[in-house]
Amino acid sequence: MSANGITLLTQHAMLVAWGEYAQSLGLVKKIAGVPLEQKEVAHSPQRKVLEFFVAILGGLPYLKDISRSTHPLDQDRAVAKAWGQASWADQSGVSRTLTALTLEQAEQIVAVLREVSQPFIDREVLLALRDQGKLVYDGDLTGRPVSNSSTSYPNVAFGHMSDEIALGYQAAMVSFHSPTFGRLWLSVQPHPGDKIACTALGAMVHNAETQPWRRTDLLMQRLAQLQDEQRALTAQVEQARLGLAQAGAAQVQVDQ
Repeated sequence: MSANGITLLTQHAMLVAWGEYAQSLGLVKKIAGVPLEQKEVAHSPQRKVLEFFVAILGGLPYLKDISRSTHPLDQDRAVAKAWGQASWADQSGVSRTLTALTLEQAEQIVAVLREVSQPFIDREVLLALRDQGKLVYDGDLTGRPVSNSSTSYPNVAFGHMSDEIALGYQAAMVSFHSPTFGRLWLSVQPHPGDKIACTALGAMVHNAETQPWRRTDLLMQRLAQLQDEQRALTAQVEQARLGLAQAGAAQVQVDQ
C-alpha cells in the first residue's frame, strides 16, 4: 500500500484489508473510546488492546510473536496505518496492558465487539429463518492444550484433547448455522481440561438463549394463547361430560 507517495510493504496483506474494514465499521473508534485507566507513554492502552486483536486475526500463536516472529507485527507500518494507528507497541507493552485490565474493563471491550458484530448475526438469523424456518445451534467442547510442564496457566487440568491426554482447557463453544458463512460463533467459555460435554450443556444452552434474537417474549405470548385454547377445550370437555351424564340419566328412565 502507499502512504504519502511512499510505498509500504507488508507480509500481512489481509490484516490491511481487515483494518480498513474495521475502521469503516467503527470498531477502531469504539475501542479507542473504552475508558482504560492505565499509564500511557508512547502508546495508549486502547491501542495495545487493538494490537492484541490484530495479532489474533493474524494467527499469531503466542503474544511474543508480535515482536519476535519472522515478520514482526509491531514493525509493520502498513498494518498500523490500515488500523488507524501511527505505530504498534512492543509485545511486552501489550502484555502489561492485558495483565492490568480489570474484569469491568474487559467486559466493556467485549460489549464493543458484540455491538459491532451483532448486525452481521442478526442478518444471518433472518436469512436462516427465511430459508429454513428455524435456527440450528451447535455446542461442543474443544480442547486447547498448553505445555504439559507449564505452571503459569490458571485453572488448567489434564483431559482428553484431540487424540491425546494433555494439560489445558476445554473451550465450550456455541455457534449457529449461517446461510452465508456456514457457521457463526456466538460464545466461548473456558473450562479446565477435564471438563466433559454433558456437564457444560446447561451453560451452553444458556449462552445461546441470552442472544437478542431469542424472542422469549413471543414464546410467552404463544404459551398464553395455548393456555387460552386449553381452557376453552377443557370447558368443552366438561360440557360434553355433563351432556353425557344427562343422556345416561335419560336412558335409565327409558329403560325403566
